[in-house]
Amino acid sequence: MANAYSDILKMIKDVEAAKTPGEEFVVDLNRYIQLSQPKYTPSRSIKPSSLGGCFREQWFMLQGADQDVGALADPGLIGMGQHGNDRHNHLQNACQDAKNYNIPIIWCDPEDEVKRAQSMGIHTVIKRRDGNELLCHNSDYNCNFKCDGIIIYKGIKYILEIKTEDYFKFISRIAPVDKHEFQAAMYCICFGIDRTMFLYEDRNYLVKKGFVSVVPETFRSEVDSRTKHILLYNGTNTVPPKEKGKCTYCRYKQRCKLLGDTVVNTIEELTVKKSKILLAERREAEKKNLEES
Repeated sequence: MANAYSDILKMIKDVEAAKTPGEEFVVDLNRYIQLSQPKYTPSRSIKPSSLGGCFREQWFMLQGADQDVGALADPGLIGMGQHGNDRHNHLQNACQDAKNYNIPIIWCDPEDEVKRAQSMGIHTVIKRRDGNELLCHNSDYNCNFKCDGIIIYKGIKYILEIKTEDYFKFISRIAPVDKHEFQAAMYCICFGIDRTMFLYEDRNYLVKKGFVSVVPETFRSEVDSRTKHILLYNGTNTVPPKEKGKCTYCRYKQRCKLLGDTVVNTIEELTVKKSKILLAERREAEKKNLEES
């Protein structure tokens, strides 16, 4: 019986090893797609796209932690990202050109929108321009972000947020995803705009659905609270707890596993801890000044 199992295992290995030229071509092409991807090092700032996600992942970014060693992105996921970027560009260009066909969509120049936000006392600045989008920074939230656009539709101004997703998610889509709402709410706050036009597109058939979301004051408060909470975890060098179910696309799985489980710290507890750190730093500075004088 043992020999029979050995023969079966050997046969399976032989079948796996006997690749056709076509199969070998696909393996090599996928390997190129993985190896040719530029290394992405996130800035040490809040990311609106991750605001509704895991606190610990955001904490790793703010800490400037090293990403997983040897982990290569799945070629399919890389392709989906490239497809999403391409569709964003096409849809943004369509919004810009719509007025030429007497369609009531007006594309707002994002640089003008940053100036308008600044005139309202909002501390958003431009870091650089990338095609149709601006990379911006808001110092109130230590936040770097790009939004897909700002439009005026039938006289009302909206943040435009474009999302592509697979067919099965799309057919059941009846409202924006919660984490997308957090992301868009941050954009609204950083531009002084109170509503978002979500545009979801099915990745397979390019069918679209639109949803309008008005940011209520309670949601703004929740965005404020989550941002403050993450920044306090970082400012006190306190490791946030893992949030299960949010690990799929995380680039810090190895480091997260090493840190293990931790307890939740409330904003109040972290604020007290931060005050003690600041007091200790001030006393240390005063001591150093006395020694040098």
